[in-house]
Amino acid sequence: MHIAKIQKLENRAILVFYDIDLNILEEESFTDISSLNFFLQTLPRKYDVERTLFVVHDERQNKLNLQTAISENSYYIS
Repeated sequence: MHIAKIQKLENRAILVFYDIDLNILEEESFTDISSLNFFLQTLPRKYDVERTLFVVHDERQNKLNLQTAISENSYYIS
């Protein structure tokens, strides 16, 4: 299972995408969640990924959320 670590900050979102051995595949910063979600949906095809664990840290609300994406249509966060 791949892992996507996402930090939601006040004015941007930061993504670090890891493979199953925890090697960094992608590191990106986005100005809004819509751009992040669009990018997330490209990852399954780009890396031939079947499942990804999203670890989302919303620093504005001091919350941590875990979710699993199992299809291309589930690669998004709110």
